[in-house]
Amino acid sequence: MLLVGESGAMADKLIDGATRAGLRCVGQVAPEAAAERLAKTVSLDFILLDLRGLDVARRVDRALALALVGHHSVPGARLAVMTDLAGLDHVLAMLDTPATDILCEPQDGDIVTLLVMAALRDGADRSMALHDAARDNDVARFERLSEEVRRLAITIERMALGESARPPAGGVVLDRYDGYRGEPARDAGQAAGPGTAMVSPAEQFPLREPARPRAATDMDLPSHAEIRQIIRARRLREQFLPAALFADPAWDMMLDLLAARLAGQNVSVSSLCIAASVPPTTALRWIRQLTDRAVFARIDDPADGRRVFIELTDSATEALLGWVQLVRRNGGMLAERR
Repeated sequence: MLLVGESGAMADKLIDGATRAGLRCVGQVAPEAAAERLAKTVSLDFILLDLRGLDVARRVDRALALALVGHHSVPGARLAVMTDLAGLDHVLAMLDTPATDILCEPQDGDIVTLLVMAALRDGADRSMALHDAARDNDVARFERLSEEVRRLAITIERMALGESARPPAGGVVLDRYDGYRGEPARDAGQAAGPGTAMVSPAEQFPLREPARPRAATDMDLPSHAEIRQIIRARRLREQFLPAALFADPAWDMMLDLLAARLAGQNVSVSSLCIAASVPPTTALRWIRQLTDRAVFARIDDPADGRRVFIELTDSATEALLGWVQLVRRNGGMLAERR
């Protein structure tokens, strides 16, 4: 493993964690020196780019991005990036590839999972070199193992802080995420338990063919203010009941994107993560799943190559507008205009 980031206590902690997970760290370099170091490196299994607390727009230029993306595309090498929310849009515009793991404001449990899975995948890639036919089964197995490692890391973290590993009475799990509503008990793609097949968000929430409402007119279309009212009403629930009960990032993000589309506004990835009201890394997983399912579409900002926008696809927009009409006809929150 090569660690790219600033030296200091945080880097030492990452190197120690990587060693405990079974990785051998061959060095630590600043982002400005990473391209030169990679050019002199014959092979790597894992590159960890830690941008937390850094000015990402200044420290990650196109030369570094090309060096990282080009190097980790070599078979067996993987790239993971950790960033703050402020640098997320720049990271996605410069470094996002299908093989890149991006963690935004990760918790300790997320980092432990990342390092352990990097070590496991390294061994798996080598052992499966002559057994490609079994790769799909092994990938699913390692994904399930990833969730078990993540749960174990969270449990260890809670025990270290003197908290109970069990949920409180009533089964409500309250998180310590300041500024977020809390993470659902079952995260995106999380297995329900032993012997239960993993279900991705795309499978949990398939985009069905919407029931065909009557032809929409300008009077039928909701305003962006009406959709914002629904979002505000959802937030009011948290004043009366535990916020962790209502983590529903897919719906929250879809409503936010619908309101933005009706207002003619663009939505950045970082802004959408905030709208999801869950930890940013969780929101990123949902955004990727919903993009793969063609509910969301990723649009590069033509005026700024360092920014990426997310919007609803036409089919998803049609489905949501059909929901609006159906709710109105049934006397729901969206009453008919007069």
